[in-house]
Amino acid sequence: MTPFPPSDWPREGLQQAAGVLWDWHRAAQINVFPMALREKAYTVCERFNLPSHLVDVQLLEQGFPAIETTEDLFDYVDATAGSHALLLAKLAGYTSNWIEIPVKQFARAIFLTRSICLLKEDIEVGRCFIPTDILAKGNVTTMDLIQGTPTPVIRSILWKQVVRARDAYASCKTLNSDLKGWSRRRFRVYWTGGLHILGYIESRKFDVWSRSIKLTFIRRMQIYWQIYFGKAGQ
Repeated sequence: MTPFPPSDWPREGLQQAAGVLWDWHRAAQINVFPMALREKAYTVCERFNLPSHLVDVQLLEQGFPAIETTEDLFDYVDATAGSHALLLAKLAGYTSNWIEIPVKQFARAIFLTRSICLLKEDIEVGRCFIPTDILAKGNVTTMDLIQGTPTPVIRSILWKQVVRARDAYASCKTLNSDLKGWSRRRFRVYWTGGLHILGYIESRKFDVWSRSIKLTFIRRMQIYWQIYFGKAGQ
């Protein structure tokens, strides 16, 4: 689930700008990028009066950091996904300071949801978004997580990750009413969809290995119905 990709934006100029910011965000996370991408991101910031420091803070110049505690995890997510989300929010015209906390919480929610769905894939490329102190407490290794045997201890660890994600969704719930127009409609799709994905993971007893975590067509239609004809987020 990629929230607010270029295709979501209503005008060509905004679509192009969002595309540049997404290109930079993805490249910065793997620390492999041409300098031209950075310059393009700076140009977008200058054109739309966005805070350019949010471009640089996403860059992992020292490589992927050690995530030993939940605080480390949140610091990492806020600096990377959170800063990118703030740039997109300000690009959409939400420049007031009040937007920053719920937008960062939304970024946390989406990031944590994604990290549960792609647990094995992330670990295989050297990234683990479950704090090491939590793994150590349960005597669980990253190899255990790759092998994908959902023991009671591993289920408990993933349940805690789901709880963290749900807390983040709850903390950004106000955006369901505070955003306007197209951005509110699209936010509701991602917000509601993310919660459905977490529910689906729980229904599978936290088995995120045997097959990919994807919402069925029927469930996606239920989400759209809830958003456009129900009371999503209210």
